[in-house]
Amino acid sequence: MPGWPTQPSLRYEMIKTVARDTYALTLISQMVTHTGTHIDTPAHFLPAGKMVDQLPLESYYGEGTLINLSKKRAAAEITKDDLEKHERDIRKGEVLLIRTGWDKKLGMTPEFLFEWPYLGVESAQYLVSRKIKAVGTDGLSIGGWNETVPAHPASAKSSPTETHKILLSANIVIIEVLANLDQVLEGRDSARAFFLFAPLNFVNAEGSPTRAVAFLQ
Repeated sequence: MPGWPTQPSLRYEMIKTVARDTYALTLISQMVTHTGTHIDTPAHFLPAGKMVDQLPLESYYGEGTLINLSKKRAAAEITKDDLEKHERDIRKGEVLLIRTGWDKKLGMTPEFLFEWPYLGVESAQYLVSRKIKAVGTDGLSIGGWNETVPAHPASAKSSPTETHKILLSANIVIIEVLANLDQVLEGRDSARAFFLFAPLNFVNAEGSPTRAVAFLQ
């Protein structure tokens, strides 16, 4: 399961088996809270930000809209203009999910790990002005890749740190590495649904894996 390139990889193994031990047991020996589909809370980037257990449960579910921006090219910024085309779908107190199609590129490849479409600073500010409760994407992050590793330089034009801070300062929960959003859209440019993305109720943690579900209307 590919994750953020500079974070340690998930490690787990089955240490008990039914055939040998009469029951099965799996040991997770290494996992950052931002593994797989996960949520970010304000504490992820803000020193005094609220943590997973400090946000009300309703922060992690609600009515909302999924919009299709899968025509964005690799490493392209999702602009305010892109979002304003769906202005009617971006509603106060609701969830907004953005499909880029990046879940279909899943793999240990430069394209998946570094080149997903991302929100810029201006588009993050626009979402704050719309007073949404949560925003999600199928890329590795809501912001772009701006670090450097031996195989790949920075590709984002704007700061992902700033994008996160803008959203999280408004207590907008961020959901990242979503999958199967095409099944919700069913070929449409947008779709309404009830979204659930509840985290494990970690204490003093800034994020958590989640099993994200869309209940179609």
